[in-house]
Order: sequence, then C-alpha cells, then structure tokens
Amino acid sequence: MSAAIVLERQVTTHRLTELGVHGWPTWKDGVGTRQLDYDAAEKSYLLDGSATLSMEDGVTVEIGKGDLVIIPAGKCQWIVHNQVRRHYRSDALSPACCII
Repeated sequence: MSAAIVLERQVTTHRLTELGVHGWPTWKDGVGTRQLDYDAAEKSYLLDGSATLSMEDGVTVEIGKGDLVIIPAGKCQWIVHNQVRRHYRSDALSPACCII
C-alpha cells in the first residue's frame, strides 16, 4: 500500500508564506489523463483548475483551486478536469535547485 495523499483545503496566506509557496516553480497542464512517477514526495498548491489524483492503491483525491496537496513517492495518475496551474516543490530537490 502506498503512503496517503495529504490534502489541505483552502490554505491560508499564513500557511503559504510559511511554506514559501510563491517561490516555487509553476507548472500547468491541460485537460486529460497522465501517469506521473514521483521519486520523492511533492507538494503542489493549485492556483487554478481541478483534478482527480489516484495512487497505485486506488485511493483517489479530488483537488481544486486553493488546495495544497502532498503526493507521496510512487505512481500517481492525474485526471485533469479543468486546466491546472500550480506551484510545486519536490522533496527530491535541494532548496537552491530553482534559484536562477
């Protein structure tokens, strides 16, 4: 059984600042289905859109604008219902990875 997806709904400004979310890279994807393989846990904060996430054990989570989700390492299927735009941060990356 895979680790659980952690979901925080309608995250506060204080929490976003605490995590440094606005300094994370941005990723966007259109409607469709994708299978992603995570080497390490990844945090995502949804700026826009909605999706259903499913881990290998079949547990699914519905996410939307304003949600923070922590996806554990492993295979995760994204079913994007409305174009997603999100900030993301992988635990596999060092803090300096995205500074240009």
